[in-house]
Amino acid sequence: MIISDVRFLRESLAEILAREGSLLISGLFANLREALPGVADNRPDIVMLDKAFPFGPAAVRQIRAVAPHIPVVVTAVAETTEEVIAWAEAGAAGYIPKTAGLADIVPLLVDIRRGKQACSASVAAGLLRHLSNGGTPNGGHQPPTLTGRESQIAQMIVVGKSNKDIARDLNIGVATAKTHVHHLLGKLNLQRRGQAAARMREHRDG
Repeated sequence: MIISDVRFLRESLAEILAREGSLLISGLFANLREALPGVADNRPDIVMLDKAFPFGPAAVRQIRAVAPHIPVVVTAVAETTEEVIAWAEAGAAGYIPKTAGLADIVPLLVDIRRGKQACSASVAAGLLRHLSNGGTPNGGHQPPTLTGRESQIAQMIVVGKSNKDIARDLNIGVATAKTHVHHLLGKLNLQRRGQAAARMREHRDG
């Protein structure tokens, strides 16, 4: 089952996988409202979730809530320790790196279904450091590393700025600002702006 809110992505991926011959596509969905009943009814062997799906980590948790034994595989993930850990903590069983070619997808899915996950040496080392530090980079509860733009937007959220305010201050479109906010909330594993503001204040004042 493939979930992406970008139509040509989900349809292209389905066509590519169908050509390979060893996989059957049980459904294509653009939103969770339709996807969750499909997951519960069809019980696919794997659910593939587009990494750019709005509130992606929260979506993984919702899928796992209705079908805890079905692996969720996130596609086009940047192979950084922070990204991999964030998706793993959300409940993803594995990921397809953004550097993977078309020929790599099916072998990766087969390995994940068997409980395996190929990853780069740097990610493996980062995971070992993460575990040796008690599950966080510094052995305590720390927020994920934010990019410069994400930090800008996070600070604007803290002071209560709307998407329109953020768009005006950064000289970008409102839709782009909204997308940045969605990605930031997903990276922080949060669902609401108020939660993000509280989290940032906590770490700023702590």
